Amino acid sequence: MKMVSALLGVLLLASPAVALDRPRDFIPPRPELIPNFREQTRTVVTELASYAKRRNPNFQVLMRGGIELLVKGEAEIAWDELHDPAGVNFIKRLPLRAAFRPLIKALDGIVIDGLACGPYRFDKPLAEVIQARKDLDAELEHERLQGIHRPAVPLQMGPFSNDPKVELRKAAEIKQMQMRAELQRREIYAIDAMRADGRNVLAVERCADQAEVEAAYRVGQRDRVPTFAKAGNGPLDEAPRAHPAFENPVEVMTVANARNWLPILRSDRFGTKGKFIEAIANTNYDVVVVDVAHRSADLLVKADIERLKFKKLGPRRLVLAVMPIGRAFDWRWYWQKDWDVGNPPFLFAHDDSPGVFITDLGNADWKGVLGKYLAGVMDLGFDGVMFDDVGTYLWFEELMPLDG
Repeated sequence: MKMVSALLGVLLLASPAVALDRPRDFIPPRPELIPNFREQTRTVVTELASYAKRRNPNFQVLMRGGIELLVKGEAEIAWDELHDPAGVNFIKRLPLRAAFRPLIKALDGIVIDGLACGPYRFDKPLAEVIQARKDLDAELEHERLQGIHRPAVPLQMGPFSNDPKVELRKAAEIKQMQMRAELQRREIYAIDAMRADGRNVLAVERCADQAEVEAAYRVGQRDRVPTFAKAGNGPLDEAPRAHPAFENPVEVMTVANARNWLPILRSDRFGTKGKFIEAIANTNYDVVVVDVAHRSADLLVKADIERLKFKKLGPRRLVLAVMPIGRAFDWRWYWQKDWDVGNPPFLFAHDDSPGVFITDLGNADWKGVLGKYLAGVMDLGFDGVMFDDVGTYLWFEELMPLDG
């Protein structure tokens, strides 16, 4: 258990999930009964993607978030130690930082938020930070073989002042720095694993102002990351510009060949469905990601999607549907009016936004809903899907820590 606690210490520093709203009458299970939430999520994504690829080998699959699912991290090593302390299944376990190949091969790309803008942005080219991480990991492994154990992310210790206010401020700054370093470490492993297998990495950037937006596009071009950037922290619902950054006049039929992309995940600002379709049709983005329903109620039809499949210039492009898997929304097509937390059981807890619910990805009925969702997306003629709200396994890990 000491090893479990030590491994989780740094991990929880950078966890973006906070279990704010526990389900009513929730009693945490004993640590040894806590599921591997990452493997649970990984299995669902892999099964959905594999179904889609069997049905249409050219169907494109993106995953937004879920970076910890791609490469084995300390959290799953801790889970292994807790559930198999004697090491009976040691040979079958993947080692630390091993890539989960079945998931990577089921994906065509991943989407990461905030590579160039925001508090967790990288300040150096990706190639440099990836190589620096590899060099440091090699150094740490060499030290470990000599009996020296340093953490993957350095931990700064205090005190720093006799003034309590200064001490608290400095402690908060250090925690933020450690959170940033830990999240970047996970992102580096995910990006490197995807690229090693020929997969693409895309970015969503929410920037402080228009100058930062333009800088983010330049960073994306430098790092070979197709980027969508906007000013402000609002939802992805803004009217697109007709001529995107790095406009591409050729046909794009795979995510690997995309130079730019457009996610519009809410269409409330566009008036009628016709105006929404028109606004996107009059652009030259290589990849467009939209919801299956305009304003959450008016389902797109095949004719709508066919119109979106061509750039204003004429060449073919990809049209993907967004598909949240770790959250349910009371405004989506599948919602039934008598649903609430616990009814059905896969609605595990309220999220921190009205009408949003954390879902239990281990529940067979919710997996059935997701299967119907994906089948419907394919029936409508979409070229692919972007699995969204993937990272709720972090919420469950926060709710049910292995160290009690």
